[in-house]
Amino acid sequence: MSQRHLLSLSVAAGATLVLALMPPMAQGLGLLALAILCWATGVIGPLYAGVMIPPVALLLGVVSPSLVVAKTVNPVISIFVFGFVFAYLFHRCGLGDWMKVKVLRWSGGRPRLALAGFATLAFFTSMLVTNVASVALFFPLALSLAPYQYGTQATPLQKYIGVLIVLSATMGGISSIIGSTTSLIVAGLTEINMVDWIKLMLPLTLSLWLLGALVARRVFAPEFGERVTRLPEDVPLAPSQRWILLVFSGVLMGWLWCYRQEGELARQLAIAIPMLAILPLAWLSGERVTALLGGVQWPAVGIFVSALVLSEVLKHLGVACGLGAGLHPISEVIPAPLLVLGMLVTIMAFTEFVTNSGTVAIWGPMVLYLVVPLELEMAEVAIILAMGGSTAYILPSSTPGNAVLYSAGVVQRQEMLPLGYRMKLTALLVILLGLVGWAPIWQAFH
Repeated sequence: MSQRHLLSLSVAAGATLVLALMPPMAQGLGLLALAILCWATGVIGPLYAGVMIPPVALLLGVVSPSLVVAKTVNPVISIFVFGFVFAYLFHRCGLGDWMKVKVLRWSGGRPRLALAGFATLAFFTSMLVTNVASVALFFPLALSLAPYQYGTQATPLQKYIGVLIVLSATMGGISSIIGSTTSLIVAGLTEINMVDWIKLMLPLTLSLWLLGALVARRVFAPEFGERVTRLPEDVPLAPSQRWILLVFSGVLMGWLWCYRQEGELARQLAIAIPMLAILPLAWLSGERVTALLGGVQWPAVGIFVSALVLSEVLKHLGVACGLGAGLHPISEVIPAPLLVLGMLVTIMAFTEFVTNSGTVAIWGPMVLYLVVPLELEMAEVAIILAMGGSTAYILPSSTPGNAVLYSAGVVQRQEMLPLGYRMKLTALLVILLGLVGWAPIWQAFH
């Protein structure tokens, strides 16, 4: 057993023993501190960090096994996992090459239009298969417009392509509750369903996406090449590829229909359909089921479940009420809007040093129970957490998308600084407009 595995198990065992000796309120605060250790540092291994909170809470007796099972086995988790499986198959089965040819032919060989096509596909695909998978799908396809050799100095166009694809996938992922771990966690905490979530987020994410593209273009000033006159030949889909796309489309439509129905049977079908569909996908692709499931980011799934369990623990042990009571005297001195602004700016800074999902997993349960003293509606909580927690534009460790850019060598940290600060200011403006203008309208109809 490696030292990191041993350390992770030792932390879990030590935390359980120490917290067992504490009163309930202290246990809640201790679990919150353990969550910060897991999600805000690299001390604990990723898989252990994702799943540590529920077992410790169970051993302490502060949650029931049925609650943990209910948070783990649900329709959203099921389609989330299925999205990762499809993304894994996308390149393995040659669908990426097919799509690249389609975009290039559609654009008529115009690089600017082809990049717009890849960025648009990255945005809307991330609403279905998570933003992490979307970056992995479309970053190499879009970069084929300006091929890059690792270790060389990237051109402004190559930098712009990389940043635009990551931005597109990030904004698209926030637009859907299955598009990112961030939105998955926040939607679970606020109990906003998928359709209502899209209605709330899509106007804001589209706005930030378009404004962000303009900001990145101004920073990098890319120069697009001449129109390509010799286009690749159109290649039809193979029968297996057609069937894979058909299964994917059928699962999405079937899941969405079941998800919107009431009743336990519809819920069970929404859980089962995506999971059972992995079997025909494995048969059509010739891949083993274990290989398909290996493409799933299980730590991200674990963080989602852990965040929901932590929220219930804080509520059950009275920590949430304590936070609200502690904030009440402050809210009498400082107006609630200024406190909300300060919290939003803090979250936006915090997300540079912690992953997006880790940020909302830590802040989400606390913000959720400050709704009354801060005079917040659920739509405003969702905007603050989902959009504010997804504004990591500078450091490589902040998001998987950033990590892809840095690991590919396309951009350097000093090159991201001027873009990052401008993007944060743009995001802050869009979020504030969303809180003041759009959230009240959305809330009035829900």
